[in-house]
Amino acid sequence: MNARERLAVAAAATCLAGGGILAGPAPALAQAQPAEHVAQAAAAKSSCGGNVVVTPVKYTYGTASCSVWGSPGLKITYHWTASDGYAAMQAYGMDATGAGHWYNCGSGGGNCTVPWGNEIARPRVRGWDAVRLATIYFTIG
Repeated sequence: MNARERLAVAAAATCLAGGGILAGPAPALAQAQPAEHVAQAAAAKSSCGGNVVVTPVKYTYGTASCSVWGSPGLKITYHWTASDGYAAMQAYGMDATGAGHWYNCGSGGGNCTVPWGNEIARPRVRGWDAVRLATIYFTIG
């Protein structure tokens, strides 16, 4: 079995075991050697996320540093914290028909599980703080 075949088998096994694959930016992975590709995908799974500076004026949007490769019925969990207890976050998810919706995650921080389904996309969040500027930090796990 050559390196490409081993990579395809590893990717398929990861997808079946976990219900989805988190992958880093496409250009970096496209230039990597096959053995490094699997290692980078595993590293991206543990470090996928981002941050958003939110204001009291309007929603501020943020996008994760990775993509999620979905499967039918997949749900993803956003883990998040905020620098201010008044900061509220919504996470983007997709219903069974593939239509996107914003799901309320509460304020101050916590976990938020949303349906993802059979879609390939970068997770997105939006936040707002009623009182002052705040930062929301989120990861996908």
